[in-house]
Amino acid sequence: MKKMTRIWVVCLLALSTMAFAVVKNVFDQLEMAEDEAREYIFGNFKEGNLSFPHSSVLKGLASGKRAGVVKELSDYIRKYCSSPDFLQAYKEARESAKPAAPADKAAKVKARLEEIKNDIASNEEGMKGAVGDMKKLYEATIKMLKAEQKALQDPKDPQHGMYMSNLTEGNDMDTSQYAEAVAAFEKEYPANVQVLIKRRLQEFLALTADMDFDAKLIDKGGRKRFADPKLEAKDETWKRCFRCGRETITAARTFAQQWLAELK
Repeated sequence: MKKMTRIWVVCLLALSTMAFAVVKNVFDQLEMAEDEAREYIFGNFKEGNLSFPHSSVLKGLASGKRAGVVKELSDYIRKYCSSPDFLQAYKEARESAKPAAPADKAAKVKARLEEIKNDIASNEEGMKGAVGDMKKLYEATIKMLKAEQKALQDPKDPQHGMYMSNLTEGNDMDTSQYAEAVAAFEKEYPANVQVLIKRRLQEFLALTADMDFDAKLIDKGGRKRFADPKLEAKDETWKRCFRCGRETITAARTFAQQWLAELK
């Protein structure tokens, strides 16, 4: 997965270049369906893309108003990332991406139950001291894990077949390959989504640290280029952040720092 400044860049930064007054619902002002926006937000979060629903409101946002727009969008994203809908979408994406173990059915069930046990313990530990939306998210995660645990242990459970089906889809990996695949999976899809959110916030802050918004630009081939070859060699994500400007990035960084502090 690419650096996920994505969830921030696409929603906090790209949109902040659009011209609209801060209103109750930014999606209404953008003439955009909120459900569609949520799909894009999650898709960018999971895949590391930079995309957003089309909007005809694409004029420059006046200087002095960008910070307010960033805050409004940031508040929305944070609220959505703490919602049961987001948690469920992440859980389904995680289940879908999980590598299938090259073992018999009984071994797979046993391994999954042990994994669930560890995940429950990890979330219970993380919930200590959590409050508000954070506590609710931990509670919801634990509830879902226990529901899967019960379903796998009880053949009469309505969800037993579904979870068993997920576990018994075999593959041709050997034990060593499977171990490597699991390690990569656990890094990309941690059991607690808050770990992933924290990582993305850190990546965004690292990417935009010490960004020189006064860097000299030159005209080359009809396009603006950085005079400094090192800056010109930066990737497109960094350049998108640069184009958003000091006001936008400063506001986004402030919000990211505040959110990250609460996740510690």
